[in-house]
Amino acid sequence: MHHRTTTRRPRRLLAAAVAVTAGAGLALAGTAPLAQAAGPHVIDGGGDAFNDWGDEGTLSRHSHADSNATWLWQSVLYADGAKWRDSHGVRHTFKKSDVDGRFGWKTASATKWWQTHEDLEDVDGIVGKETFGAADNFLSGPHSGGQVDYTGFVRQVAFKRLAGTYYVKIDGHWKKASYNRLG
Repeated sequence: MHHRTTTRRPRRLLAAAVAVTAGAGLALAGTAPLAQAAGPHVIDGGGDAFNDWGDEGTLSRHSHADSNATWLWQSVLYADGAKWRDSHGVRHTFKKSDVDGRFGWKTASATKWWQTHEDLEDVDGIVGKETFGAADNFLSGPHSGGQVDYTGFVRQVAFKRLAGTYYVKIDGHWKKASYNRLG
């Protein structure tokens, strides 16, 4: 089993991801104002991004299961190439099409894989403070325009953090990473 630590984190995707995200037009110019005060109902942070998520709430099949916060977490699973196990025990890669903001059995299974892969104490398929805190070690930024990057093993994904509030890109639009809203 391959484990990563913050000191061994590869930056192999950084140059490619910068080129891809720059070409994707992540600028928010011309959109509705997004900067609003962060609150306990959204994923938030301040200062350097690498310590933003350790105090976040809980995501699971029974807690904020259908939310933009779940969409953010699924983006992490996708970036790391997480695996989920089907009913026959066969492992499948968590794909971009699996990122839908709904914390179902695939997300729970892929979260268990991620927790095992990161050598966490709690391998329960629930995203709590330990899991969020381990994931935020792989955040960088904020960069220009509030961009925060998560560097995964397979790819890099970008979020926005404006006025302390995280945003995820859903259907081409930046949406608050809210615990109580999907879409």
